[in-house]
Amino acid sequence: MDPTRICTQVSVKHCSLCQGDTEYYCYGCRQDLCIQCKKLHVVDLGTKHHIVTSYTEKMKYQPKPVKNPQSQDPKQVIRVRSQYPKQVKRWLSGYTKQVIGAHSQDHDNHEPCVVPFTEYKPNKFIPPIWLSPLECSEIQRQQYSRRIYDLRGETIYYWSVLLEGLKYDRETGHKAVTILGQSKAEMRGQGLKDLIDDVLAGDLEDRCIIQKTRMTRHMTKLLKYYYRFEQLSKTMETRPFKFLRIMTGKHSPRKDDMKPIINILVNLMKEIRLVPSGIPRQAGVEDLLTLLSSPVVQKSFSVTGVKYCYHISCVTPDRIWVSDEDNLILTDTATGKQLHSVEDRSDSGDGIHTVNCEGELIYIDKEYNIIKLCNDMKTTTTLIKQTDKTWRPECVYCSPSSGDLLVGMFRNDTRTGKVMRYDKTGKHKQTIPHNDNTPHHLYTLLYYITENNNGDVLVSDFDRRAVVVTSGEGVHRFSYTGPPTGSGLVPDGICTDVMSHILVGDYNTGTVQMLDRDGQFLSYILQTPGMDYEPQALSYDATTHAVWVGSYNNNRMLLCRHINRHLHLADDREYDGDFDEEQTQARM
Repeated sequence: MDPTRICTQVSVKHCSLCQGDTEYYCYGCRQDLCIQCKKLHVVDLGTKHHIVTSYTEKMKYQPKPVKNPQSQDPKQVIRVRSQYPKQVKRWLSGYTKQVIGAHSQDHDNHEPCVVPFTEYKPNKFIPPIWLSPLECSEIQRQQYSRRIYDLRGETIYYWSVLLEGLKYDRETGHKAVTILGQSKAEMRGQGLKDLIDDVLAGDLEDRCIIQKTRMTRHMTKLLKYYYRFEQLSKTMETRPFKFLRIMTGKHSPRKDDMKPIINILVNLMKEIRLVPSGIPRQAGVEDLLTLLSSPVVQKSFSVTGVKYCYHISCVTPDRIWVSDEDNLILTDTATGKQLHSVEDRSDSGDGIHTVNCEGELIYIDKEYNIIKLCNDMKTTTTLIKQTDKTWRPECVYCSPSSGDLLVGMFRNDTRTGKVMRYDKTGKHKQTIPHNDNTPHHLYTLLYYITENNNGDVLVSDFDRRAVVVTSGEGVHRFSYTGPPTGSGLVPDGICTDVMSHILVGDYNTGTVQMLDRDGQFLSYILQTPGMDYEPQALSYDATTHAVWVGSYNNNRMLLCRHINRHLHLADDREYDGDFDEEQTQARM
């Protein structure tokens, strides 16, 4: 056998989603990805938060997590030691302490590295931090990797949408200027040109001479009549009236019949419109996102620490507050672990908690006060003190746009309800209903409350079997009582998405229904026939644009997706300028 003809079989790793060659690896779903699948992976809202790295980077840096100093607990001090301890310099600047590892005279294997400290205690000795070159490189690599994830998952997609709009304008822009419009513009332009040519043709001087002659003749007549008036006024006292009548009736100045050139020019120039330049093109929500033809259940898991999922408040994609009739806990959606619990929560209603823009929990306690729990999970602040015992708060919601608190109140003796609006400090701003434009018994028993992007206030009224919607001013807009099929609505959880759709859980049919902002039924987000699952709690995640759905009869939660990005933009044609991430990280 000829040794030159010996072939060696080589095993090539293929993409987990297609037959392409593997170039990237996703730590979130543990999949090998080709370059095309990676582009879709980092754009898809369901996986854009996953950590995706090049395969060479994965082989070089093992998946053992290395903590970033900027994401550490402020009370912890990073102690990274190397086998070559060297001289250390300390530098204090304001309230930030930085430790800089300096070069040694006899060794060159330690480079300067700046590690920020988030806690500064001037009277406390902090031991030195020794960093090897590999450790310095790893810290910097992780710091810049976050920028790379944002660039390829957010920035590149946003500009791809703008580029798509520019291409459309380029292809269809010429059709906007029709033949009729061109002919009109040509006619008006020709008329303006003819008028200017007439003015500049040379007969302007002749017209001025004629006008001067007419004015001279008129002044001569005036002087003549004035002389006659002076002569006659000496003999007859009634002559001045006759003189004035003659002057106004027969001898008034002749009107010039020449067209006012300036007025014609002004009228022509009024139709010329100038388009301002320099205004940046922006992509709207409809340009960036689209509704899925078929909503999908992306994730399902059981929550440890609660028996049921009566209400959900989403903090981040992996941090969610969940409550039932006895417990209010913070859970990790990635591991299912219970992170914190609140003991003094109220058992009056279902929608008893919400989250503000800073991620702080706001809830109704046992004394029916509105309490804010800070992110340290220790500090609490009473925002609204319960003073009127005839009204009891049933539900609360924090507006992400204004920071206002919407509190649904219930009065047991009259079986009526109302909505109170407070600012972020707890100062009362508004009451709904507030005037004769809305019915006195607009609300009965308010279970859940939320706010739409257009300012509408939405209430899930269990007793009225309806979703009651009022404008931001408190005027009743509509009440949704169920889909056109005729099945009655028993509303549970309610939320809105970034496209102003209204999502409501229906206890009667075991579904989650989607409406437009005006209350028209659009579709079902979730249907649970034959499942041991009764959807009740709803919470919209503004980061991933997905909806968390909690069950009424067990502690299961589903992550449903009905919105996604335009994935067709993540192709080679739109990403011709894609960068080499490995080379970029090497430069950094």
